[in-house]
Amino acid sequence: MFDINEIHLRGKLGRDAETRQTPTGKSVTTLIVATSERRQNKDTGKWENGNTTWHKVTVWGAPESIASAQKGTTVQVRGRYESREWTNKDGAKQVSYEVNAIDAVILADDRPRQDAPPSKPWQPSGQAPGGAQRGAQKPVTASTFDDDGLPFAFVILAPIAGYLAQFIA
Repeated sequence: MFDINEIHLRGKLGRDAETRQTPTGKSVTTLIVATSERRQNKDTGKWENGNTTWHKVTVWGAPESIASAQKGTTVQVRGRYESREWTNKDGAKQVSYEVNAIDAVILADDRPRQDAPPSKPWQPSGQAPGGAQRGAQKPVTASTFDDDGLPFAFVILAPIAGYLAQFIA
């Protein structure tokens, strides 16, 4: 049996990412990620927002997309949960908890934009946008992936598959 210290978060940035350089020249980006619960009210049956938890996330050598992420951006983080203890200047012990990121990915930039064109309302029809037939499958090729990166499922499953591969040999 082995122990695992791994946390997965998906939430919105509570403030812009802050990037600094260590004295040795390494890049460190700090993210403040908010995750919220949703609960169904037993009396009314309606979904309501629950508690919001704020997470401090440290990303070493973050790509530019993470290092320049702005408040309101939806991110997904996989990392190790860590605690740090220190004594403050008054002699009292202090503890902080943070996530040391292994992977961090931007999922969406949900912030309202002034220059964004108005979105078209969804209309049910027999055709998908662009004239493609509903249910028609397009073969997946290398050109299917856009410039933003890999599909979400691959981003999630690839690290897991790599981890499990060490036990299959």
